[in-house]
Amino acid sequence: MPDDTQAVTPGTYTVISTNDGTKQVEIHIELMRLAILQAEMATPNANAFNTGIIIVNGMTPISEGRSRESNLDKHAAEIAIIKAKHNRLLAGSTMYTTMEPCSSTAVSKVPCTSHIIGAGIRTVVIGVKEPESFVNCKGVETLCAAGIDVVHLRLLQEKCLATNIHLLT
Repeated sequence: MPDDTQAVTPGTYTVISTNDGTKQVEIHIELMRLAILQAEMATPNANAFNTGIIIVNGMTPISEGRSRESNLDKHAAEIAIIKAKHNRLLAGSTMYTTMEPCSSTAVSKVPCTSHIIGAGIRTVVIGVKEPESFVNCKGVETLCAAGIDVVHLRLLQEKCLATNIHLLT
């Protein structure tokens, strides 16, 4: 009996620690700054990170989201995807998120990584990996295993963590 499953080509994981002046790095910085603005608008919480999200297709913004944006118990990635779910540009898009997407049902009923994979997002640019002191997150690994490219924009890590400093001290 033939196997109907198709092998998934693993996504790549790239870390950008310095601004080399290339157009792509400049675009990543500009769009991550918009995600940081979303995180800054999130209502602070003593037990959860403030996360900001921007989703773009090419250079066209198609959605945004932030932690605790609505009174629904949803994470920023899920909120941004829900807001864009009728947008035909969602599949193949790029998500900019200040924090690594959650990967565990211990954190959310449906992990953010599952929403991202289900939406057909092609690339996820993160500002910071989830601090190990908070939760053992495998977001990068989960996304790469699903064929999604992940870019860690480490050069903006401090700015991405700034809205969460109360959780890290």
